[in-house]
Amino acid sequence: MSFKKASLLYAAVFSVAAFSVQCTETEKSGSDGIPEATIKAATVNDETTVTITIPADHHAYLDKGPQGNLIPVAFDWKPALESGKVKAEPELQSSPEGQKEEATGALVMRGTGEFVFSGGEIETGAQIRVRTQICNEISGMCFRPSWQTVNVQ
Repeated sequence: MSFKKASLLYAAVFSVAAFSVQCTETEKSGSDGIPEATIKAATVNDETTVTITIPADHHAYLDKGPQGNLIPVAFDWKPALESGKVKAEPELQSSPEGQKEEATGALVMRGTGEFVFSGGEIETGAQIRVRTQICNEISGMCFRPSWQTVNVQ
């Protein structure tokens, strides 16, 4: 094995080992031990609030960043529209302000943030899909994006 290959192998093993030390069991809430956001949705009158909580020491992107290569939080209303529990796709009225991440120049959300939508005549029990990509702030590792289905309360 060449020195270069051995160095790359060592770096890969060290990175995985270092990461596994950084991620506690309580953060490994998703499938396959991948950190997952906690998501709730509730409708009051004509306003629906989707609350997303990101695990400690992690963040999710709110935009694609200046290079356009990042995966931000996204919402898919298609299941609710197809079921008839939403009459029209609601409009996003407000979202978390976020904080600019120095490394990427993108806006990130840490902790809990609320996304407020209006319109659409959303009924209780409507299912929406929410995409998040969780990134570990200590190791710098981002996990594959995941879609979660949430029932509107």
